[in-house]
Order: sequence, then structure tokens, then C-alpha cells
Amino acid sequence: MLAAGLCGSCLPLAALADDDAHELELKAHGVYWADKGLAYPTAKTPKPQPAAYEQSALGLELNYRSPYFLGGVAGFDASVYSVNRLGASGLPTTQLVEVGNNGRLENGYQSLGQALLKLRLGDKAVIKLGRQFQDSLLLKSTTNRAVPDTYSGVSATLRPTDGVKLYGAVYDQYRSRTTGEFVHFRTEASGRNGIDYIALLGGNYVRGPLELTAEYLNAKSYLAKSALIAAYTIPLGADRLKLSGGYLTSRDAGSLFVCGAEKDMDCTGSGRISNHGSGAYVDVAWTIRDFTLGGALTKISGFWIEDNYAVDADRTGALTQDPGTNPFPTQAVVGPDFTNRDETAAQIRVAYDWKALVPGLKTAYRYVRGTGARSSNLVNNVEGREQYRELDARYELPFVKNVSLRYLFMTYDSQADGRTASQTLNGLTRQDWRQHRFYIDYSYRF
Repeated sequence: MLAAGLCGSCLPLAALADDDAHELELKAHGVYWADKGLAYPTAKTPKPQPAAYEQSALGLELNYRSPYFLGGVAGFDASVYSVNRLGASGLPTTQLVEVGNNGRLENGYQSLGQALLKLRLGDKAVIKLGRQFQDSLLLKSTTNRAVPDTYSGVSATLRPTDGVKLYGAVYDQYRSRTTGEFVHFRTEASGRNGIDYIALLGGNYVRGPLELTAEYLNAKSYLAKSALIAAYTIPLGADRLKLSGGYLTSRDAGSLFVCGAEKDMDCTGSGRISNHGSGAYVDVAWTIRDFTLGGALTKISGFWIEDNYAVDADRTGALTQDPGTNPFPTQAVVGPDFTNRDETAAQIRVAYDWKALVPGLKTAYRYVRGTGARSSNLVNNVEGREQYRELDARYELPFVKNVSLRYLFMTYDSQADGRTASQTLNGLTRQDWRQHRFYIDYSYRF
């Protein structure tokens, strides 16, 4: 019904458009996950047992983009999402759909995920008001579940001259990737400690082989973050070498930053705490014909927090943790951040495009090792180390148009020397963990 309404509302406006550049696209996204992990022992659970689950779902998107009407000034975009759970077993956990008040996974949901008015000021500026995607260094809509997550608010992009882009946004609500509801931001502390808004301001400069990006984010009265990234690409005949580096900060910014507001913080009680974390990295990527070889090194000072907020789905015990946005090249796709206090993380990676032998097939492997991790807000002798491995295979079927497959296999293990049930290091997610993911995608443009 939502899809029919969306299509029908477009028809009367077609005659008013300056051109016929209406875009209507259908996307189908099938997801299957199999997960198994072992948590660390605690005082409440001295002998934890392995926890496992399997989940699958089908996500559908109907995305409409209008041309600009009224002399090329105004237009609108909209996206209808539908998610249907296909199967589930093992531990109920919020991954593809929410866990309801009855402790069971919900069957699915529908949502008007995007609905925005866009205003264009010549060829220099675009303003968007309403439900929309966000894609920047410190705040990003994720696409690794059945459908993407979206934000509600206002954003603007200004291109004053060639090679320069300035952007900003203010959002007061968010729809997570596992529910159809738009809700307000909050922290992970008990009670409804609301974050009024999240604001960001950034800029990007590109000139020849040089690219610079800077961004500042503020989750009101909770967290402030900043990032400065530089990259330089050196052509080597048909190959290229890309050198990049960055410096990022993540600090408390007000009364909402208390013990329990962020699950990865090591602290006791419920009072106000402080955090002054930063991280610097260097990265090298060398593309040699169909190969890409890369490596990165990250050093954390203090504790760099990935999560920008949490959201309350207005259900009993239902708290969806924001996955955050982690610009460090040493981060993992899921699970470990490798941004614990004083941690050093090193990564190596290799990717290959098999187009000469198997057109449409691409594979990649990454390995990350972190050492020297310490408790964020506790003084103890615990020191952690962790490892992450990832195999990623993607295949765009050459014999079936607009169909692609993807398989991800990820493993993780960690060890906390000196750890006891009362001396924790929350940033080490689990002792042992592995996950299989399989995606199948189809898209069609009308």
C-alpha cells in the first residue's frame, strides 16, 4: 500500500517537472547470518557457555528520486522499506529485526525510511529536509542489514568552487537498521537520558592527487568528536600507490556522559566521568593491476569511543546500540573497534579482482592485531590483546542482470592478561567469536 501510494503521488507532478528524470528503483536484499561466540566470565556468570544463533531476512526497498521542479529549485525523494524475517534459531538477539516484549524476534516491519524535500540553489548548494541518508566520516547510514538506517533532520552541502565541498547536518531522530520506528537519540545509561540532537560540520578539498577532509560532530551534552584525514595518490604507470593518515578525537561533552552511558567504558557507579581519547593512523594501499596490497597502523591515546548514541525503541528492555562510525582503517566490519585505551592496532590486507579468469568475482582478506589495550576508567593491571580475520568474496553474476552475491567469514579472539571477574576490560568483546554472512542482491530500475 505504501509503495502504491508513493508511485501514485508522483504521477500528477510529472507534468510540472523541468525534465523527465524521475527515478524509481526496486531493491531486494536477502541476508543470512550464522554467529557463535564465547563471552568472558563475570561474577554473575563465572562459567559462560557458547552462545549461537542463525537469522535470515528479506529486505525490500522502493526508492524514488524526483527531478527538480519550479525552475530547477525544489524536488523530493522517498523510500519505502519492508523487512520480513525468513528464519531464526538459537539466541534471540537484535540483528536483522527487533526482539519484542515477549522475548521473541519480531516477524518484520515496514517503514517510510526516506521522505525529504530537496532545495537546490543554483549549482552551488543543496539543502535536504526530512528523513534521509547520512554519509560522512563520523556519522554514516549503515547498509549491512536487511535495509539501511536513516536520520531525520536537515542537511546541507555547499560547493563554492571546484574541488571544495562544505557540508553540515542537524538530526533529532533516527531509524535503526532493525526497526521501522523513528526515535530520539539517547545514551546507554538506565532511564531516558535523551540527546536533543546530533550536529556535524565538515569540509572536503581535492586538488590533483591530494585530498583533505575535516569533520566535527557533537552529540549534545554527551560526546564531541573530530577528524582530520589526508590522502595522497601517486600514479605508477598503470598502477598507483595511495598514502593516507588521520588524527581523530572522541571526548565527553556534558552532563549525559556518566558511567553506563557507553557500554565499552570500564567504570563503577553511575556518576559523571570524563574521557579524552584520540587516535592517529597511517595507511598504505598499493594497486598492482588486479591486486591491491595494503597495510595500516593505528595508535590510540586514552579511549576513542566509536558509538555516537543509543536509541530507545519504546519497548520494555529494548535498547538498540548505535554501531557508530569508525574511520580507522584497522577497524573490523562488526564487533571489535580496536580503539581501547592505549591500544596499538596493525592491519594487513590483500584484494584481487578475478575479472581475467572469472568476470564479476572479487575477493579480499584482512588481518588485524591489537596489543596493549587497557581499562578506560579503572586503574588495574589488566592488559588485552585481540585478533580479527576477515574473508570477503563478492560475485556479480554476468549471466543474470543486476544480481550479486556476497559471502563474509569473520573470526575474532582476544585475551586479557590479569583479568578477574571484578577487573574488566569491556572493549574486548568476546574471548572467541566467528560469524558467517551471506547476501544476495537484486535491483531493477523502472
